[in-house]
Amino acid sequence: MTLKEQLEQRQRQWDAFHRWEEQQPPLERDAAEILADLGAILEWIPEEDRLRDPDPEKRGVQVLFAAGRILNRRR
Repeated sequence: MTLKEQLEQRQRQWDAFHRWEEQQPPLERDAAEILADLGAILEWIPEEDRLRDPDPEKRGVQVLFAAGRILNRRR
């Protein structure tokens, strides 16, 4: 299979996914449930990985970590 054929196949798969996704009803979830899920996912990540800045040149990661420190203080 050529790269072009692989890309075309992948595009067909994405097209099928998007058709399926359009037919799914939106999930109604409470904000507390979403935050609980995010907290669980965060706890699965080892602490050394959570605290390490993968790219200190990018300001967005620093802002995210600062927000996390503020949220952790509230616990």
